[in-house]
Amino acid sequence: MNEEEQLTEDNFFETDELYKIAALVNETISSVVYHYWVNKSHGQRFEVLDWITLNFNSGNHMWLTAGEESDGIKLLEADIPALKNKLESEFKGVVTLESKDVSGHKIWKPVLGKPITPSLIQVGDKALNDTLVLKFEGADSIEISLGIEGLEVEFFEEDI
Repeated sequence: MNEEEQLTEDNFFETDELYKIAALVNETISSVVYHYWVNKSHGQRFEVLDWITLNFNSGNHMWLTAGEESDGIKLLEADIPALKNKLESEFKGVVTLESKDVSGHKIWKPVLGKPITPSLIQVGDKALNDTLVLKFEGADSIEISLGIEGLEVEFFEEDI
């Protein structure tokens, strides 16, 4: 974040979101689904990772999204079929929402079934909502962050 950027309330997780993140402690992931906003206009295909669904062995799940105005990662319940229908109706198939199970991907496969310890970037007594790190026992940590155009997922590089 540039020093010129001013931190506002929109830059931080809400209290209820922090409780949801804290509840991840010792949860174990059973599957991960990415939901891409896809624009197929002008004969090209442009994808943005808009939603991530984390499904847990406990039966719980968590949805993460980039926020309506890319104002940080949001933890919101999502009705993916309703979102798909809304886009189909509004954009007549040019803009769609496509879902893909990525549990077998190299970033997620090694962490399935391993206990989670979430980590956030703190500024004073608040937690920034542009990054969420999931640490796993015996596996690489995963960073979910807000990119220029949606969510980004990558291995977390810890400073040594």
